[in-house]
Amino acid sequence: MTNTRPIRIFRVNTGSCGGCDAEIEAAVAAGQLVWAASPAQADVILLTGPNLPSARPAFDAVLAQTGDQVPLVAIGRCAIDGRPFGRGGLAERPEIDARLKLDGCPPAPEKIVEALRNVMRQAGR
Repeated sequence: MTNTRPIRIFRVNTGSCGGCDAEIEAAVAAGQLVWAASPAQADVILLTGPNLPSARPAFDAVLAQTGDQVPLVAIGRCAIDGRPFGRGGLAERPEIDARLKLDGCPPAPEKIVEALRNVMRQAGR
């Protein structure tokens, strides 16, 4: 039996242009995703933006709350390597392990949902 309940997400925007955030919002509006009240209540943590130095303490605090318990997914090109902003993203943070890095600028809502469903299946959730 396929689990079709909405995936509970907690998003951390670390300096993005807002494009990936808008696509995530579209998936939420379509009922495919729902907001989690806290990182601990999320099925998955979403990272958007190039992980600017000023945003790192907040992002690191979220990761500290969840450890490896909640999968991390980088959404969009800048979360992966900082492009088109020049540099940044998880490429500059090799100590952080993302379960998935979803490329796109921005990826479409249906691609985001499909990727998150795959992550949930792989995690056995």
